Amino acid sequence: MAGEIQVNSVTALTESGSNIVLNNVDTATNRTNLGLGSMATQNANAVALTGGSLTGTEIDLKSSGTTIYKSDGTTAVLSESGGVVTLNNGTIGSGVVFPAGHVLQVVQATQISNTTVSTTTPTDITCSVSITPTNASSKIVIYAAVQIYVGTSSLFISSHLYKDSSTLGSAFEKLIYNDFGGGTVPVPLIGYETAGSTSTRSYSIRGSLNITSSATWEKGVITVMEIAA
Repeated sequence: MAGEIQVNSVTALTESGSNIVLNNVDTATNRTNLGLGSMATQNANAVALTGGSLTGTEIDLKSSGTTIYKSDGTTAVLSESGGVVTLNNGTIGSGVVFPAGHVLQVVQATQISNTTVSTTTPTDITCSVSITPTNASSKIVIYAAVQIYVGTSSLFISSHLYKDSSTLGSAFEKLIYNDFGGGTVPVPLIGYETAGSTSTRSYSIRGSLNITSSATWEKGVITVMEIAA
């Protein structure tokens, strides 16, 4: 049975066919009374965020060209185009885990000064670099090169890779034999190891001879990379 409810002779509610309809409603006042803000008037497919913050909320970038901006409204932070998401601005946090093989950091140094070696004991040639690994499981790769001037023939010359005060091992040493007298010889060196810890360590080049004689290490360069395991 159809009916209606009036308040002060104004129809406030009607019923017809089990359907109840509110009439003459002050929607703005009712939203205020219910504690609803302007979000209550926006459709799900057309929501505009003009203030506030999102905490613990997943943001789904679906539309091609979608961009998230900083609070200034002009600096792009994150954008998506053709299924590729780009971090446009900001700093990657320390908790981010990179895939294996990713280069985490690179440090490099050049030789401070030419160093003449005249002993069988590995001697520092003033070419070293320090690195602090971010993860103990990372791989450390060392690339080095040096130019050696030799003025004496029949001489064995060794270049060594060191970590702090210890050699990385004979596998990463380079031995050359000079039988042509005076001249300059380029020497490449490659080494690697597992970081083992996140302690700072120094990698360097050292030189030695098989007898007491003389050779000069010049133009040394050393590059150390940390690679995600």
